[in-house]
Amino acid sequence: MLTVSKQCTFDAAHVLTNHTGQCKNLHGHTYRVTVEVAEGPDSKDMVIDFKDLKQVMREVILERFDHAFIFDEASASECEIAAVIAKHGMRSVGLPFRSTSENLARYFFQELAVRVNVASVKVYETPESCAEFRRD
Repeated sequence: MLTVSKQCTFDAAHVLTNHTGQCKNLHGHTYRVTVEVAEGPDSKDMVIDFKDLKQVMREVILERFDHAFIFDEASASECEIAAVIAKHGMRSVGLPFRSTSENLARYFFQELAVRVNVASVKVYETPESCAEFRRD
């Protein structure tokens, strides 16, 4: 299978409520996301134009998540933080799950798959640590 990959980065804050480690505290990351797209049945000499993939990533990931507080809509404490953020005109993104790298990789994959033939999505919280969601 022939694939191409593109990366983007964004800065965001989150908290993992009820986590026993340091991530129970409000903190931020410079996330790096690698999107791998596979050739499709109509591919000829190009899987996807990198410019087109960049635009899709901008619309699906960057425009929504960059410089936002990402929170779990099922967590009362995270919703309280999001309410304070909204009160002061700052950005937040509520999701129906905890904002772990694993869940973000799955979510980005599902959102991107509507637009491109995505094969995998990796979400790095740090330069050395990532989660990957890959097509079966």
